[in-house]
Amino acid sequence: MLHKRVVILLAAMAAMLPCGVKAQPAEVAPYSDEQLYAAYQAGDMGLWKEYIDHACFDSLTPQEQTRRLYYEYGYAAALLDIDKRAARPYIRQFGEHIEALKNNLPQVLVHVYMVAFHTYDLAVYARHVISHSDQIFSHAEQAIEADSTHPLAWGIQANVHFYAPRLMGGNKQQAMQEYERADSLFAARAAEHERDWTYMAQTVSLVQCYDKLGLTDKAIAKAREATARWPKFYYMKQYLQKLEKKNNKL
Repeated sequence: MLHKRVVILLAAMAAMLPCGVKAQPAEVAPYSDEQLYAAYQAGDMGLWKEYIDHACFDSLTPQEQTRRLYYEYGYAAALLDIDKRAARPYIRQFGEHIEALKNNLPQVLVHVYMVAFHTYDLAVYARHVISHSDQIFSHAEQAIEADSTHPLAWGIQANVHFYAPRLMGGNKQQAMQEYERADSLFAARAAEHERDWTYMAQTVSLVQCYDKLGLTDKAIAKAREATARWPKFYYMKQYLQKLEKKNNKL
């Protein structure tokens, strides 16, 4: 089932903490993009939890609300693999914040985030599989229609085709082509996305796709390229070791 094949992007977090009335604006909070990027590389998402719980959405500027949404996008996915019950309030907030910001965001990102939201919600509430699946495929298509040059539009479409059962439109060969297109678009904007966790996560997805399709040499080559670009990327280093170990047994 699709709800059991949720995209796993990050690792580890705990139950939701309510926003305090004295929460500081994120501009003065000790959670810089550099710090959050370093935490992602290390596979330690505790700082992401602190940032999201600290940065009360309603007290933020529109720019900071957009920034928080970007981290919520990955954070909710992380918790789903750890504790679905604890993920519920984060998923609910994510959906509410997409709605609040939809007129201020590029439409391509609105659709990317909506695919993610419906995927996350489906992972928690499986009984909504039909309605969520329709929304997932619809928003994935609309993301590409909104901006076919945006790497996340192709990456989210690839996720849909990779994780969906074949009877629901899944197609891993097609997903591979879409992941590769997303990868090339990210690479063309490498300077802009060098410290972007979505670029790193997208690269993991491409490696996983190669691996799933039995293209071990391509998976290893891409993983080596990624570890050269991000030498502290813990998850990719672990995955590369796994691939090389498997390859040595062939």
